[in-house]
Amino acid sequence: MDIANKNAANRAKLVIPHILGSKTLARKKDELEMIHGREFSRAEMYQLSHKKPDGTFVNEEARELHEKLQEGSENEVFMRVCGKEHPGYIRGMGLGVSPSQIVGSSSSATSSTTSFESNERMEQMQAEIESLKTQVAEIDSLKAQVTEVDVLKQQIAFLMQRTPDLESPINKRSSEGSHIPERGNSPATI
Repeated sequence: MDIANKNAANRAKLVIPHILGSKTLARKKDELEMIHGREFSRAEMYQLSHKKPDGTFVNEEARELHEKLQEGSENEVFMRVCGKEHPGYIRGMGLGVSPSQIVGSSSSATSSTTSFESNERMEQMQAEIESLKTQVAEIDSLKAQVTEVDVLKQQIAFLMQRTPDLESPINKRSSEGSHIPERGNSPATI
């Protein structure tokens, strides 16, 4: 009974109690997402867990917090209104949801503008990577061509070494004697 008394005392200390009873926020959130087919934000979960079935909030503090939450970016405002997050636990999302899964942190929340800029920068980097890949492919192709030319040069050098006495037929002249007719055998004397 000691644990039950301790839990009851802790529950009584809550300034803004919720209406979920023994059901956890995570379980309620999962149920709602299955029914409605969409994700529920922290602000929506706050409203659902602190608003009675008749539409009124559990107390005045809960209503005031809800109004402040409606004024700005949900995650940013939630942290500003409700205070610093605890490490490893996100208030209003139940157990199992870590701070890294929610946009922003207790020190600085990431706004949609920053997210847009990050996405834009990511796209630029991906385009740059594709350009570099194309350049690398072209360089590899040129290297292959240079290798082929080097092999051909080596083959030509090898053939030149094997036939050192071979002269080019272009510069070679025939001897005079092979073209001068012998005396007496000329066509005029026959």
